[in-house]
Amino acid sequence: MTPRENPVSIVIPLFNAERHIVSVLEAILSQDYEGDREVIVVNDGSTDRSRDLLKTFEEEGIIKVLDQPNQGAVAATNAGFNAARYGFICSVDSDAVLHRGWLRKIMEEFDDPRVGAVQGYIKTPAGLPFIARMAGYDLEYRYDQLRSKYVTQVSTTNTAYRKTAVEKAGLFDPQFTYGYDNDMSYRIQKAGYTLVFRGDAFCDHYWKADTKSYLKQQYRSAYGRMQLISKHRDKLTGDSVSGIRMIVQVPLTLAALCLILLGAVALPWGGSRFFVAAGLFLFGAVLVDRVIFALEIVRKQRDPSACFLPLVHLFRNVVWSWAFVAWGLRGAFLFL
Repeated sequence: MTPRENPVSIVIPLFNAERHIVSVLEAILSQDYEGDREVIVVNDGSTDRSRDLLKTFEEEGIIKVLDQPNQGAVAATNAGFNAARYGFICSVDSDAVLHRGWLRKIMEEFDDPRVGAVQGYIKTPAGLPFIARMAGYDLEYRYDQLRSKYVTQVSTTNTAYRKTAVEKAGLFDPQFTYGYDNDMSYRIQKAGYTLVFRGDAFCDHYWKADTKSYLKQQYRSAYGRMQLISKHRDKLTGDSVSGIRMIVQVPLTLAALCLILLGAVALPWGGSRFFVAAGLFLFGAVLVDRVIFALEIVRKQRDPSACFLPLVHLFRNVVWSWAFVAWGLRGAFLFL
């Protein structure tokens, strides 16, 4: 039996995903894959109709449902991985709809015994609201910049893991609320395995649509990045998906904000113009980079609304800066 025919466990952490969970399950069940598969949905204390929508699938024996009080995505994912019977475990988000052929293409990469995990391409489906499209376009652009299928980070949104690799690396670290998939990626590599990005294995990801959810997610993302750097000092400049061009925006934006604030404080004593000018210069440098970034996305996506992406990213950078400050204050408090 070749790896591509091996039985596969598919784990879906679920919390309040009534809008997409049926489509997610139908897409998994329609995969053109010859090997056996089991589908494990971990209901993490959903309060919407998600649990009810699983009943038909569960009664027909198509899926297995694990119910638990709300503990977060890491606990739900770990519960699913612990329950998985097979030697390959796929993590699929409850708002990620796999294209036909995804599982077959992903499993082909495990022919190489050195491969510990394989991720597919996360696409931005048509018709999403503005903020959701901008988040999706941003990620797609970074995927398009990859120059090799071998990467240093894979996302739990749509990734298959070799079970032995996870056993060597350990389960997902519960100290993370965001970035736990990055942490797992780094640990799998340290365990001696490689990571693969399969650019022709697509899934549609239905990003959260409203501004509040987006900014909250970005705060958690930035805070999680600080946790990652604290645990993996060699990842200070990021990884193959979130590289230095993205990481450097945080210190530049924070420095710009500090200089402008310093200029306002220094106003009674003079010298404020220098600080404000320096701050605006740094803001301008970040903005120029984001404009170039946005124009490249407009060219690919053929969506003129992406011209507003620099403004979205400026707000995002401010949120990232606040997360950086919160992380620093937390560290200082613990030190004291």
